[in-house]
Amino acid sequence: MVSVLRESLISVVTENPQNPEKSRTLTLQVIAAPSQLFFCRRIEIPEDVTEDEREGFVQLQLESMSPFPLEHLQFGYVVDESGRFAFLYSGYRRSFESGSIAEWEKQETVIPEFSIGAIAGKNDDGRPLLLVSENSVAYFEYDGQSELPCYFEAFPRERDENDQVMDLNASVDTAKARLGDRIKGKTIRVWNTNAVIYIGKQRLRLQAEENGSQITVIVSRETLWTMDLRDPNRIEHAKLEERRNRLIWKVALGMAAVFMLLILGEFAWIGSQAYVNLRKGWNEERTPAVALIESHQSTVFELEEFQDSDLKPFDMLIAVQPFMSDAVTFTKVETNGSSGLKAFGEATSQGQANSFKARLERSEKIDSVELRDPKGNAGGITFTALINFKTGAFNEAIEGEEVANNG
Repeated sequence: MVSVLRESLISVVTENPQNPEKSRTLTLQVIAAPSQLFFCRRIEIPEDVTEDEREGFVQLQLESMSPFPLEHLQFGYVVDESGRFAFLYSGYRRSFESGSIAEWEKQETVIPEFSIGAIAGKNDDGRPLLLVSENSVAYFEYDGQSELPCYFEAFPRERDENDQVMDLNASVDTAKARLGDRIKGKTIRVWNTNAVIYIGKQRLRLQAEENGSQITVIVSRETLWTMDLRDPNRIEHAKLEERRNRLIWKVALGMAAVFMLLILGEFAWIGSQAYVNLRKGWNEERTPAVALIESHQSTVFELEEFQDSDLKPFDMLIAVQPFMSDAVTFTKVETNGSSGLKAFGEATSQGQANSFKARLERSEKIDSVELRDPKGNAGGITFTALINFKTGAFNEAIEGEEVANNG
């Protein structure tokens, strides 16, 4: 029974086409669940079901076919290129070890071991396929209606007295014996999966091997989301987290680019000074730059905590950034309603703060600027800036949004 519940770790590999041996492997990113734990069925999708309605339709079909409610299942699906057929699979949650499901939450994707066979197992003549994975053997049959399988059956790989899986040939022979009359008179193809997902030029690849020849299948991130076995709420959270991290990096890189322009301009000025003066004033001149770096880092961390703001604070801060200078820095930024920022700042003098306010008021996106509570100190002044943006200033769509929904 223990062998049935095992799962295989899938590595994520960064490809090096010139020298595959130097490809960098990152483990513990993806888990593949044994094929024999799943009930699978191909269904036809009616023409009046739109892409947005597909998830709900799939869930209704699963509920009608399963004796258990969806809350007790781990499930996923893949759709063929025509969008007319879907290959559904589900496993009873108690069939998986509780520790395995807890481990799923740490992964980027959780898919069945038979995934490559379900996606691209059909060949030109539609012969049946035996897919040998680390812990299971899956059998597929195909017809002329779709590239997705029309029949599926799976078994655990046999193990010896040392609990080691039998070799490929022994596993194939055992599976054929179990299938019996089902495959009588048929020519069976055999694939041996390598349980690896390759990443190259933002493309994801599943691979298998047939008689020494490599088989490669390119899949999209959207397809992996629909195939993911984790709970729908967890998948939605993972997609939002992935999108948020991507946006944070874009903002951070944008700020770094602005900062580098400031540094280049400063170097051009320093180059016109005498070498002795440069060396003498180096530490003092670096102090504002270091403070600006720390301010940018602090701002990015603060932006991660913004909630229910549709990510507009990122756009607001980017709109303000061109009007900043070495004489003015932000120590903390908060949202101020749906279209405003409340920034706590420092300036080397009251004049620099007023100059910063005047520059902001010339922006086409800013409606009004108010400086409050100016307080002098040894290094200059501190102040609070209330920056209100015009209605509709940030209506652009967010690039790179994931739109895939998982069943």
